[in-house]
Amino acid sequence: MTVLVSGCSDENSKVRGQFIAGCIQGGAPKAICACTFEKLEASYSPAELKAFNKPYTAPPEVFLKSMMAAARACVAEQ
Repeated sequence: MTVLVSGCSDENSKVRGQFIAGCIQGGAPKAICACTFEKLEASYSPAELKAFNKPYTAPPEVFLKSMMAAARACVAEQ
């Protein structure tokens, strides 16, 4: 069981790192990017976040709207 949990955690860490790197590359501060991902984690499973992070594939519009709302909330909290 520990291996399974560890594997899921590692995969989620990878997705988190990729999300934050892409967000920073888009021009947002690291703190806002990390906050945005944390808010998305509250609404989406690790499997969903991984699926939305596929290269060369646009995420669903509902996810993009959630991401923008999360980012706006993070900016307002600063």
